[in-house]
Amino acid sequence: MVDHPHEIAILLLSCMYRNRHANRRHLSFFFNEPGLPVFIGGRAVEVNFEAAHLLRAALYLRKHGASHLRSLSIDAIENRLVNFVKEQYHLLLGENIPNIFDCSYSEHLSQDQIRAFSGSLSNSEFFIEPRLTALFPLVTVKVLKKFDAASFFLGAPEDLLSQVGDVNLTLTPNSFPPVEEWSGRREAPTAWLGVRAPTLDAARQIRAAVLGAVALLPHHMERYMFSGRKMFGGHVIFEQAYSLSFGEPHTPPLMTDLVINADDQSWLAELARKIASPATVDRKHLRALEYYYRSWNQDAIERFPTLFAAIDAIFGDQNLATQAVVDAVGPQMGPEYTKDRIRLMLGLRGSVVHGGAPNVYESSKYEKYYVEYHVDAVRDLELIVARCLQKLIFPELLTERRHTHADLIRRRTGRES
Repeated sequence: MVDHPHEIAILLLSCMYRNRHANRRHLSFFFNEPGLPVFIGGRAVEVNFEAAHLLRAALYLRKHGASHLRSLSIDAIENRLVNFVKEQYHLLLGENIPNIFDCSYSEHLSQDQIRAFSGSLSNSEFFIEPRLTALFPLVTVKVLKKFDAASFFLGAPEDLLSQVGDVNLTLTPNSFPPVEEWSGRREAPTAWLGVRAPTLDAARQIRAAVLGAVALLPHHMERYMFSGRKMFGGHVIFEQAYSLSFGEPHTPPLMTDLVINADDQSWLAELARKIASPATVDRKHLRALEYYYRSWNQDAIERFPTLFAAIDAIFGDQNLATQAVVDAVGPQMGPEYTKDRIRLMLGLRGSVVHGGAPNVYESSKYEKYYVEYHVDAVRDLELIVARCLQKLIFPELLTERRHTHADLIRRRTGRES
């Protein structure tokens, strides 16, 4: 069995030198024993990282380390390795080690020092998944029955204390930030989405999947009906301490608040299962929901290609992507959605994506679609994608809401919305 922490230790130490070179990344810093301030009794040191060998270490770590590393860029992993060296440098040099040597650290250090460094790597975030709780305030969602799973939770403000766990802070659940000691700007969320994940980036991915599923709930005539209401966003992270940031809102400004109730428990549980699953089909479903979430707050021009990405995530075959979508969409939508109709819409997508038209409305195929099928292709795609995701990701579990004014529409027009 391969000792991956030891292999990483050798790769990392092999790229480290004391003397400079044009192909080496230069780093100077102070270090001291753990728990002691670096500027009181600490020592200055210079380390130079051979670029090609540091890349090898990052690639090996990304492949064999903790799973959350595979969502990071290579540059980010290299930076984390360099920071790890700074933090653990006290393991590498004793009092009698000379300041300059020509060989790499792996050649210079004793086996005991290499083992100590390797042991520190094995107990680090590189091989043990870190865990944080990220809170995202929601403004257009209300939760009447809370949901709690290992990966995420949804709840009303008053549910927060029972869902977030022990954070050694006095929380104010009805405000964002939900921390009593905060003395700055405060906003009032209508609900909380909490995500338990290794990193903030991983938490944002889960947030996108959850809110992508939530975006399937509004009636299709209300899904992109937005108001001018005041919105806010941001996040709070609870680890050993807390950190927070204001930012973009997590949902668009829906005209009518979306209510999560007891009927939503089944599809939420299925989503939690998919988030925990390594199965390829579940990974595809989560990617589709992430694309769908991304499209929710876009205008129609930007939304069109993003919605196709959601469809491709489920149906697309690397070699026969167009035919895969043509064959799959029709059975989900009904006989009026013929293969010719789907091919025409795919051709419209091709015009936009491959430079034939700067946006969907300027493609000649947009007008042709209207003439042949008497419907706007963008609105049709919105309906197709929503229905396919509802049926394939959450079969018999998630159905979109009735229109908020369904009864009024029926009385005035005689039609069901």
